[in-house]
Amino acid sequence: MTVTPALRGILWMLASVSCFSAMIIAVRFLADTLPPFQQVFLRSLISLLIVLPTMTGGLRGITASFRPDRVGATYLVRALCTFVGVSAWFFALAEMPLAEAVALHFTLPIFALIFAALILRERVTRARWQAVALGFAGVLIILRPGIAAFDAMALAVFLSAAGYAGGDIGTKMLARTEQTRLIVFNLNLYLVVFAAIPAVMVWQTPALADWPMILFMGGTAYAAHMCLAQAFRVADASAVIPIEFVRLPITSVSAWYFFAQVPDIWTLVGAVVIFVGTWHVTVREHRRA
Repeated sequence: MTVTPALRGILWMLASVSCFSAMIIAVRFLADTLPPFQQVFLRSLISLLIVLPTMTGGLRGITASFRPDRVGATYLVRALCTFVGVSAWFFALAEMPLAEAVALHFTLPIFALIFAALILRERVTRARWQAVALGFAGVLIILRPGIAAFDAMALAVFLSAAGYAGGDIGTKMLARTEQTRLIVFNLNLYLVVFAAIPAVMVWQTPALADWPMILFMGGTAYAAHMCLAQAFRVADASAVIPIEFVRLPITSVSAWYFFAQVPDIWTLVGAVVIFVGTWHVTVREHRRA
C-alpha cells in the first residue's frame, strides 16, 4: 500500500495527539500540588534537556533562529502563541472536568484551519471542512444546551485554543525550512524563559513522589512536539489539524480510568461523531494522491 504524504502526516498527528493526551493526564495529576506556571516551566525545562544533546554541532542553526529576520520573528511569535496557549490550558485543566475541557479546546482546529487559509494560503478541501464540521458537531453534542460552559475557565480554554492554533501555524511555516529538533529546541527555550519569572513567584518545591509524573509530563510534551513538527513537515496543516478531535475519546477514557470521571451518554455520542469525522478525512486524503 502506498502511503501518501497526507496519510503520513495524519499518522504523525495521531502520535502527537496521543502524546498530548498523556501529558494532559500528567498535568491533572500534578494540579493539586504544583501551580500551573510552575508546571509550564518544568514541562518546558525537561523537554529542553531532552532535546539539548541532539543539538551537538547545531550552534549555527540555534543562533540563526534568534536573528532579527523573518525566520527569527516566526520563532518568537510561535513561542509567544504557544506560551499563551499552554499556560491558559494548564490553568483550565486544574479547574475543569477533563472531558469538558478537551471538548471546549476543540475550537483549536477551527482557529487553525482559518489561519491556514488566511496565513498559509492553503486550499482547505471540502473533506477537511467536513471533518471539522463533524468534529465541532460532536463538541456541541457534548456541551448540549444547559451546561454552564461560558465561565472564566471556558474563556481560558478558548484563549488556549487560539494560542495553540497560532503556534501550530508557526510550526508549519518553520517546518518548510527548519530542522525538527531545532524547532522543538527553540520553542522550549523560549517557554523556559517566558515561564521562569511567574514560576518563581508561585514556586512550591515538588515532593519526591511527584518527580516521576513531572518527568513523564516533560517527556510526553517533547514527543508530542516532535511528532507535530513532523506532521506539518510532510502534509498540509489543514489535512492533519482535524485529527486533533481524537483527543476527546482518548482523554475521556483516561479521565474515567484515572480520576473516576465517568463520561455521560452525550459524551459518548459526541465521541462517535468526532471519530466519524476523523475517519472521513483520513480515507478521503488517502484516496486523493
